[in-house]
Amino acid sequence: MLPNLFLAGFPKAGTTSLFSWLAAHPEVCGARPKEPGHFLPLRWGDPLPPPDYARNFAHARSERWRLDGTPGHAYGGGALAEAIREASPDARVILLLRDPVGRAFSYYRYRQSQGRLTGVVFGDYVERCLALPETELGRRENQDLFGVTGGCYARWLPEWQAAFGDALRVEFFDTLVADPAALLAGICDWLGLDAGEIPRSQTDAENVSLLYRSRAVQRLAIAVDHGFAPLWRWAPWSKRLLSGAHRLLNAKPHPAVLDDASRRRLEEYYAPHNRALAQQLSDRELPGWLA
Repeated sequence: MLPNLFLAGFPKAGTTSLFSWLAAHPEVCGARPKEPGHFLPLRWGDPLPPPDYARNFAHARSERWRLDGTPGHAYGGGALAEAIREASPDARVILLLRDPVGRAFSYYRYRQSQGRLTGVVFGDYVERCLALPETELGRRENQDLFGVTGGCYARWLPEWQAAFGDALRVEFFDTLVADPAALLAGICDWLGLDAGEIPRSQTDAENVSLLYRSRAVQRLAIAVDHGFAPLWRWAPWSKRLLSGAHRLLNAKPHPAVLDDASRRRLEEYYAPHNRALAQQLSDRELPGWLA
C-alpha cells in the first residue's frame, strides 16, 4: 500500500514531533522509516527509484491513513507535488511553517550535530549561505548551505496550493509549541479522526539538535543508522533504544546562540519573502512573524 497522507515540509519546523503524534493514532500508519524520501530525486532533477515504496508501509493493517514524513519534499515544488498527486490521487498534504530566522538557526545546529560545519559560527554561516549563487543552491552537494534559502516558503507554497487545493493544510510551528492539543485537534478533524485517541504521553518535542563529545562515535552512529535501516523499519523500538543510549553517553548541549546581528541580517533578508507568504495565506490568522 502507498501513503495517502504526506507531511511534506518544512525541515526543522516540527515535522518529527508532528509525525510521531499522528503516527500514535490507531487510524494512522507511519512510514518506517519516517522519511522514505521516495520522491526526493525529483527535487534534484533525477528519475524516481524502482517502485519499492510500498515496503515502507508493509506493517500497515487497515488504518485509514498511511503517513509519509519526508519534509524535504516541499522543496521539490510543482513537479514533486504532481508526482505525489499522480501516485496517490486522494492524498492529503500538510506543510508546517516556522519563523524562517529560527528555522535557519535550527538547521545550522542540526548540520553541526551531523558533524558538519565544524568551527563555523552562525554569523559566518549566514554570510556563506547568502553568498552562494542561486544556481548553486539547488545542487545536492550544497545542502549544508541551504539553511537560509530553505525558509523562503513563498517560493514553493503556490505550487503545492495549485496541485492540492483543499487537500493541502498549512500549519505553524508556533501553534505546535504553544498549543499542540489545538494543532492536533484541527488536523484530526480535517482527517476525520478523533484527536482523543492520541495518548497525551506522545505529545513531547522530538529531534532536538545536540552536539557530540566524540565525532568518531557520532560518525559511527550515523553509519549504523543508515546501515540498519531495514531493522529500524521492522523494529522501530530498537532505534529509539540505541538512540537514547547514544545521546546519554555521547551528547552534550549545543552552545551556539542566535546573536542579534545575525537575527537582524536574516529579518531584513526574509522581509519580502514573508510579505509574499502573508499574501498567499491572507485568508487565515497568521503568527506574529507574518502579521
